Amino acid sequence: MFTKLAIAAAIASSQPTPIFGQEEVLETNSILQDVENAAGDACIKDFDAANTVDLFPTKWSSPDIKTYGDVDLYGAKFEPSVTTELLDITYHNNYKIIHNKFVNATYLLYQCGTEPPQEEVESGEHKLILEVPHKGGLALTSTVQIPAIELLGLRSEVKAYVGNTKWISSPCLNYMLDEGEIINIDGDRVDVAHSQSASSVEEYLLLNPEALILGGPYDDANADRTMVIAGSQENTNVGQFDWIAFYAALYNKEDMSNRIARSAQQNYDCASENSFLLSSSPTQRNLKATSPRRVAEEDDKRPTLLWASWFQGYGWSVASCPTYQSDTECEWAAACNVKILSRPEGVGNAPESLGGRYWYLSDEEFLEFGKDADRWVYKSQHWDKVFAEKGEEYLSQFKAYQNQQIYDTQGVSPNSWYEQRLAEYYVVGMDVCAIMGVDDGLHKSRWLRNIFTDPVGVMPECNVAEIDEPYVAPVSECVPIAAKLNVASKGDGEGNAGAVSTFQGFTLFALLAVAASLW
Repeated sequence: MFTKLAIAAAIASSQPTPIFGQEEVLETNSILQDVENAAGDACIKDFDAANTVDLFPTKWSSPDIKTYGDVDLYGAKFEPSVTTELLDITYHNNYKIIHNKFVNATYLLYQCGTEPPQEEVESGEHKLILEVPHKGGLALTSTVQIPAIELLGLRSEVKAYVGNTKWISSPCLNYMLDEGEIINIDGDRVDVAHSQSASSVEEYLLLNPEALILGGPYDDANADRTMVIAGSQENTNVGQFDWIAFYAALYNKEDMSNRIARSAQQNYDCASENSFLLSSSPTQRNLKATSPRRVAEEDDKRPTLLWASWFQGYGWSVASCPTYQSDTECEWAAACNVKILSRPEGVGNAPESLGGRYWYLSDEEFLEFGKDADRWVYKSQHWDKVFAEKGEEYLSQFKAYQNQQIYDTQGVSPNSWYEQRLAEYYVVGMDVCAIMGVDDGLHKSRWLRNIFTDPVGVMPECNVAEIDEPYVAPVSECVPIAAKLNVASKGDGEGNAGAVSTFQGFTLFALLAVAASLW
């Protein structure tokens, strides 16, 4: 819980309160100014193995997030179980080794123009030994791999897609598929929307022996020319996002990936800090607890979030915290200091046909569970179907329905939640804070769409002239509320020095109100 001293300091400070790591903000915002390792796209000439020059001065660094363990500005802690747990990259002058701990596979990448150490080659420990920057093109196997590629400006490196292309929402990848710049592999086993195809991965590799297949976490790690990506198995938003470094290492773009990752986590932390400052019931942020709070249950006035969707033939799937995999809804709720409804132990059923891993509630159980929630996020694009299935008589018993506070995941487009959203976990965090009313009021929810008032989003067309430009989320950066209180209004001249805008005045009033409640 933030203290009286912390609030007083935030209000009285003569200088803006920085985002954690603010000293790096100018650098992280300039994500297009990439400083590449080694010789960039060039190869090293006249390599001497005895030379100890480090060809990779810019190295991947795992997240170091102040609010993920240290006491933060307001005396609270944000404690997920882990950050990036399943990825490691080590550097050795002219080569680097990626370790995917989920499948216990290592990949040795050496700078072109040099030679990998003979003892490493002969050890047989590495699944793949590869020159970098990689020149043979990439074959993707899942839409979740697309965001990192686009963030790094590497769309033209994608030469093939394995599986059903109809789930791809990226406008530029769809354009490249239509133009034949990306071919579809295994198109004979799905209803393919694009004309260019190859009958199998094996056939594709015969024609493109230097290509890399980027497999998913449960694909065969021993398959030919395959590197397994397991970011989806990380336990936190930051950990999942940080696998952008895997892709970056193939092209010596670690500096760029580090700056993108830092910028994302700074915005995420900022939104969280703002929500805790504005919350009526400040608590300790501890993701390991099912109901992380310092206030007594009867005094907990935080807004309540229902995160649930209907699965035909099974029932209602609801949040079960602490659970961080998949959509990390428990983490978003904790970051915004809102109370998420979590399935009570023993409630519902876990079908044996699904391995007993997934729990579902009946209509009666779900009504009792969620009828009083303030907001409902329906994590699907099929609200119309559930409305037709359940009817208004049933759904109107929910407070969120009565108050028109139900949101689905079609704010950007029907399918983007499973693709572009992975490039914007921090934006979803800002969305959750916004719909729950614990933000500065300036952020318009981008991903979470009010089903009563907002249209379904439509992806923009691809800007073909800038197809290799890195993707940048079209949202404003989060600014700490404490900093806003100390920033003069935008007018020119000395007469405006120290002026407080109308919004800042309201924010100051909110801060004082929170402070008064603690005294």
